[in-house]
Amino acid sequence: MAHSVWVGMDREVQEQLSLQVDLSLQRHHDFMVQHGLGGCRDVVDIGTGSGLFLACVASRHPTIKFHGFDDKPHMLRAAARFDLPNIEWSHADAFDSRAADLLRAADGVLLRNVILHLPNTAKSLQQILRAAKPGTRAWIFDVDLDHCICVPDSAAFQYFLDLVQRFSEKSGVETRTGALLPPILDASGFDVDGMVVEPFNNREIESARFSEYLLREASLYHYSLYGTPGATELSPLHELLVAAAGDRSQFVQYGMVMVAAKKRSSEGAA
Repeated sequence: MAHSVWVGMDREVQEQLSLQVDLSLQRHHDFMVQHGLGGCRDVVDIGTGSGLFLACVASRHPTIKFHGFDDKPHMLRAAARFDLPNIEWSHADAFDSRAADLLRAADGVLLRNVILHLPNTAKSLQQILRAAKPGTRAWIFDVDLDHCICVPDSAAFQYFLDLVQRFSEKSGVETRTGALLPPILDASGFDVDGMVVEPFNNREIESARFSEYLLREASLYHYSLYGTPGATELSPLHELLVAAAGDRSQFVQYGMVMVAAKKRSSEGAA
C-alpha cells in the first residue's frame, strides 16, 4: 500500500480516526451483523489503522477471532494498546504473502476506509481478495463522491469535493465506490448482497460533531496535496458548516457507502 501522505499529522489523523469510529461504529457494526458477522469465526481487518474500530467490534463478539494488520508501524503501536484475548495485530502490507496467509485462513474480511487509498483500485482489490476462500464474507466502508450532497449548492463544499477528487487522482484511486465496487467484486468472485448509502450528514449526526469531522477531513486532504492544513482556504467551508449547524438551512452529506459481499464457490465463480 502507498506510504503515508500525512507524515507530520499523526495526532490529527488519530483524532480523526477516533471521531469517525465514534460517529459510525453502531451503523457499521449493525451492517456487519446483518450481513453475516455472527457466522464468522476468523475475521481479518485490512488496514486496521489505530485498531479502535476492530477493538470495539471484538469486544462485542468474544467468540470470534479478529486479526488486524497495517503496513504503518506507528498505527500498529496505537492498535497494540487494545489488549483483547480475541485480537491479534500484525505488521503487513495488503499485497504481501503474510496478508494472503491471513486471508486464506479467514472467513470474514473488513476493509474500512481502505479503498480510497488503493492505487489502481480494481487491480489492487482483486489482488487482495484473490486469497479469500469460498464463503468468505467481505464488508467495505468507504467514501463515494457520487453521494456527496450539499443543498443549496455551495462553492465552499465544492472546494472540499475538489480536494478529495485531486487527492484521488494524484493517488490513482477511485471515488465512485458504490458504482464501481459491484463489478470489481464480481470479477473477484464475490456476490454483493447488500449496499447502503450511510446517512453521514448534518441531519442524522449532531451538526457540531459532523462539522468538526468534515473540517478535519478537508484539512487532511489539503495537507496531503499542498503541505498545509489550509486554514485560510477552508474558512468558507467552516462558515458554511457553522451556519448549517445554527439554522439547519443547509443539508450537507459526506458520501459514505456500506457494501457487503460473499465469495462464491469455485463452481459458481465467473
